[in-house]
Amino acid sequence: MKHPYHWRLSTVISVVILNLLLLWGIQKMLRFDFIPRQQSSNSESTRMSAAGKNKPLLLYWGNTYEDAGLNIECSVTYDQSRLPDADAVIFHFDKIRKRDMPWKNYRDKHQIFIWWCAEAPAIFGRNALREFDGFFNWTWTYKRDADVQRLYGSRREILNFVTKGNQAVDKIISHKKKMALWGVSHCGGSVGANKRMEYFKSLVAAGLDIKRFGGCFHFTEHIPRSFPANFEPRWREYKFYFAFENALHCTDYITEKFWDNALRNDMVPVVWGPTKDDVLSVAPLDSFIHTDDFDSPAKLAEYLQFLDKNDDEYRKYFRWREDESMTDEKMIEMTKERHPHIHVQGSSKDLCRKLIENKETKIIHSLTDEFINSEPQECVAVMNVQWKNQTAVSYHILC
Repeated sequence: MKHPYHWRLSTVISVVILNLLLLWGIQKMLRFDFIPRQQSSNSESTRMSAAGKNKPLLLYWGNTYEDAGLNIECSVTYDQSRLPDADAVIFHFDKIRKRDMPWKNYRDKHQIFIWWCAEAPAIFGRNALREFDGFFNWTWTYKRDADVQRLYGSRREILNFVTKGNQAVDKIISHKKKMALWGVSHCGGSVGANKRMEYFKSLVAAGLDIKRFGGCFHFTEHIPRSFPANFEPRWREYKFYFAFENALHCTDYITEKFWDNALRNDMVPVVWGPTKDDVLSVAPLDSFIHTDDFDSPAKLAEYLQFLDKNDDEYRKYFRWREDESMTDEKMIEMTKERHPHIHVQGSSKDLCRKLIENKETKIIHSLTDEFINSEPQECVAVMNVQWKNQTAVSYHILC
C-alpha cells in the first residue's frame, strides 16, 4: 500500500510543477503584467531608462492604415506583447471595443493612451463614447483644439508640393478644357451626406455640367483606392472639383477632398461642409470657392459658368501659385491682414515631438464632451444609420 501512495503523491507534485511552468511560460510570451498602476514603479523606472537611450516607442493597438503624423524620432510597433515598453499606445477609434473596458492589461502612470480619429463627430451620435470616460490621455484628431493635430493636409504642405510661378499657372490654364468633377461613394446614412447630394442635384438641375464618378453613380468609374486618391492626368483638364464633405459645419473637418483631390490636381475646390472661416484659417489665400457665398445652388452654377468662359477671372484662383517665393509664413501674414477676425493656423506639432516634450499627465474625463458635444447641432444631427463600434470602416472610404 505504501508504493501506490507515493506514486500518487509524485504524480500530483509533477502536475502542479508542470502547471506552474506552463503559466510562467504563457506570462513570459504575452509579457502582460497584471499590476495596478500605483504598484508599477520598478517596471516604470526600467522603461524610462530604456526610453532615455532609444527612440520613444509608439504602439498601434491593432492594425492601422498608416503611420500618420509620426517622424523618425519615434519607433513604431504593432506587437501588443511590447505593451510594457511603449511610451504611448494609439487606439484608432474602430480598434478599441467596449469589451476591452476597463483596461485589464499592463498600464503605468506615465504611459500615454491616445484616441485617434480622422472622422467627423457626425458618425458617432451624442453618447457613443461614454464608455471611454477616464480612459484616454490625449486625442489625436484634425481639430485644432486636439491634444495633437493629425491633419489631412496643410497650407505649408501644398505650397511645397505644387509648382509655382507665372509659367506654371499659364500651363495649368492652357490645359483646362472641361467644367467640373465630383467623386463620391457615401450617398446617405448621415444628414451631411444627404444634404450634399441634394445640393449637387440642384446644381445639375440648374444646368451645370458635372462629371461624376464613384459608387453613388451607376455605370461610372470607381474612385481610386489609393489614399490619397491617385487621379489620372486626364482629370486635371477639369476646372473645378467639388470638395463636398459628408458632414455639415463640423469644426475643422477639411479632408483629402480639398487638399489632395482638388489642390494637388490643379483644380479649384468648390467647398461644402466646413464653415468658410474654418477653410480660410488653413487654406492658401484665394484658392477656393465656398457655397455659403451664394444664395442658392443656381447662383453658384451661374458663377461657375461665368468663370468657365473667362480665363482671366478663373486664373485669380491660382494667384497664390504665381509668386515663386511664396511661403507659408508669408501667406499667413497676408491672410491675417485681409481677414483679421480669423484665427489663422500655422504648423502644428506632430505626435512624436509632442510626446518627447511632454511634461504633464492628463486624463480626458469625457471624450464625448470633448469631441462631440462641443460641436454645433447641424454637425451631430440625428443620422439615418448610426455608427456601429463593431464595424471597421477605413476613414478614407467615407468619401
